[in-house]
Amino acid sequence: MTTRVLLAEDNEALSHMLVRFLAAQGYEVLAAKSGTDALRVLAAHEIGLLVLDLRLPEINGIEVLQRLRKTQRGQALPVIIMTGYYRGGKYAEAARALGVEHYLEKPFSQQAFLHAVESATAATPEKRSAPNTLLPLLVELHYGRQSGLLKLRQGPSVAISQGVPYSFVSRGSRDFPAFLAARGRLTPEEQQLFVNSGEERLFLTQSGLLPYEDLLAESRQFLAKTLLDSLRVNAAAEFVPGSVEPELPLVPLLLPEFVYEAVTSHSLSFNADAFLSRYGHLYPGRTARFFRQSNFVAMRQEDIATLGLINGRRTLHEIVEQGAVRNDATGFCHFLRLFRLIELHPAPAEEERADFPLKTLYNRPLEEEQAAEEKSEGFEDLVQEVSGSVELAVGSHGMAAPLSSAEISFEQQVQRDAAYIKDKNYYELFGLTPGSFSFNALKESYSARTRTYAPERLMELSSATLESAQEVLSSFSTAYNTLSSVVSKERYDELLNAEKVGIDGKQDDKLQAQVQFQSGKVFLEMGEFANAEKALADAYRLEQENPLHAAYLAWAIYRNPANQGARSAQEKARSLLSRSLQSGKHAEAYSFRGWMLLDEGRDGLAEGELQKALRLNPRDSLAQKGMQLIAERRQAEKKGLFRKIFG
Repeated sequence: MTTRVLLAEDNEALSHMLVRFLAAQGYEVLAAKSGTDALRVLAAHEIGLLVLDLRLPEINGIEVLQRLRKTQRGQALPVIIMTGYYRGGKYAEAARALGVEHYLEKPFSQQAFLHAVESATAATPEKRSAPNTLLPLLVELHYGRQSGLLKLRQGPSVAISQGVPYSFVSRGSRDFPAFLAARGRLTPEEQQLFVNSGEERLFLTQSGLLPYEDLLAESRQFLAKTLLDSLRVNAAAEFVPGSVEPELPLVPLLLPEFVYEAVTSHSLSFNADAFLSRYGHLYPGRTARFFRQSNFVAMRQEDIATLGLINGRRTLHEIVEQGAVRNDATGFCHFLRLFRLIELHPAPAEEERADFPLKTLYNRPLEEEQAAEEKSEGFEDLVQEVSGSVELAVGSHGMAAPLSSAEISFEQQVQRDAAYIKDKNYYELFGLTPGSFSFNALKESYSARTRTYAPERLMELSSATLESAQEVLSSFSTAYNTLSSVVSKERYDELLNAEKVGIDGKQDDKLQAQVQFQSGKVFLEMGEFANAEKALADAYRLEQENPLHAAYLAWAIYRNPANQGARSAQEKARSLLSRSLQSGKHAEAYSFRGWMLLDEGRDGLAEGELQKALRLNPRDSLAQKGMQLIAERRQAEKKGLFRKIFG
């Protein structure tokens, strides 16, 4: 059977010459002078090979290729690229990520062109079959709870455990150190030192090049970026099942939340019109899997409103037309279908129901439980984002022991440990008092409470419990480090004694607290964060039940430049903020928490907190600035797609 070739070239002289050459070799040739014409021919005819110039009029060749790879028929179509503009290895490498094996730079020889054509058209049927593209593969791995190594066409291989991406390979690769250098975290000399060492990522901390907390955060972002870059170009990937020895630190990504953020932030190319043309007449209904997965995603308010319209009796067209933004609602429904949270029926149908008791949906209480809404709300209530993880570089031991010897699940154990550490000072965490303290007793108690938390057990936790595990880990570690040092222990004892004296019941405590609180707010506005922290600490000490005092003190500690490198100070800020929200709901506290999440790059969760602030106070300027920043980030991300692939 004669192979039909589509030649997309706007240079008429070159096009005429190549058409005659291909015809002389026995190929049937169709020609297109623009990207629009090329897409029209591809849609109307069975094509066996596409010869594509990248600088086409109307729609350039890059976009033609991207659109082609998003279609079922076009995923495996052999493509030869010709270009006189995009020259160099980096462009050829980017093209290979889109399944292009032959990249010809003009001028090219007749022999080179013929070799590329014959090689492309001689591919076996197995080779031409649709590649296993990354997005559906990730969903399959997620629901199949598979473990192994995910090999990407671009970027390092990713370790998968029970469907969760949780590490990547950096040894012997320049990808991760180049990422750090581009972000200003490594100098060119330090980058080369790491590459030459042949070591894993922990070498960066061992050698003093990067603090461990920074290594953890950068590893999270790199893993998310690696997967997102491959998703953006719809790249193929290969999964090799089996046991994997992962590199530390481990940085698990919660896939539903990660893909939700990618889809709803417009980080992935998506044609809303094509989606509606294909599925708009169908009736979406929630599946039983929806109830199992929805609490893994911190959804935007507008997406929750779209979910309220899905009932199995409205068509997809009807649902998205009622959404605040039609294309956004369509993209959200695309996410629901992709993760099998809805099923599209040809006629109205009953939705499936949850097969277990439900207290919340989308991390929000159900309607009948609104009266008891969020009695206890802290950072542990937040579902992990793309960048969320638990610190797992603790050797073969973890951080907390069961509170009783009864047989309980590991998930329950973490939850009980998280409850146990609330409102306890450092001595009480280890069952000690200042009078009974000894360094041997501290060491023994710490060892006993950390023995049961091995890294592989932490990987078994649900995403909601991972945050609690992180708090347990942090609390025991901070307490142990403080009490194990003679100097820091002495200062901590002074702090404990000062607090006991400071709440002695003076008559003017409340008045003094208000004076200090107002002073602290003024210092915050002036940018004098050290003075603000001192004043607000006094206000909080005198009136601890006031949630605003706790919230503003948390913000002062967080903003104080002197605390930026102090992990214990940052954790104290988050703890105070959680305590504030447990005592009362205030727009300021939600704004502060939203900005903390923004600084971590967790825009999806930050948006939810900022929206809570604006519902309580629509004029909250800090929340308004945060929402504006999120919008600007998303717009910049959309504009950067072309540069990331070929720039």
